[in-house]
Order: sequence, then structure tokens, then C-alpha cells
Amino acid sequence: MGMWLYDDVKEMQDFQTLREEIKRLEKEYLDLRIQLRDTEAELRSDPDSEYLQAKVTYLNKRVKNIEKKGPRLADDHPLEIALFAPPHG
Repeated sequence: MGMWLYDDVKEMQDFQTLREEIKRLEKEYLDLRIQLRDTEAELRSDPDSEYLQAKVTYLNKRVKNIEKKGPRLADDHPLEIALFAPPHG
């Protein structure tokens, strides 16, 4: 880490690239979860539809794949709470 801001321009660019990739992954995860929620609601109204069953299976596989790439997306408690919240007790 350099002493001046301009010494770290390369590191900042790497950070910005990583941040954009994380944003893209979070957006895709959110879109898939919304599609899955809506498809499951449709499946409850038409439980015999093979198309909807296949779509739910496909969306579940994609969600699980993204959760493997970014396990913090599926955590019960966001990482931010552990980092910035005061300790309990």
C-alpha cells in the first residue's frame, strides 16, 4: 500500500472490478429468487404443470450455483451485521 492516493490506483481499479462483479452476482441472485418465488406461486395454482415443475427445478439449480459462488448471499444474517453491529451481551 502506497503512501499517496495515486500510488494505489492499480489496487483501486482491482477493487472496483471486484465490486462490479459482486454487484452483478447479487443482481442475478435477486432476479432468480424473484422468478423462483413467482414460479412457485404459479405452480401452487397449477400443480400438474410439468413446465412449471421443470422451471422450478432449473431455477433452484441456478440459485444453488450462485450460492456456491457467493455463500454470504444465503446467510441467515448479513455479514455487515457481524462487522459493524455492537457485540451482544
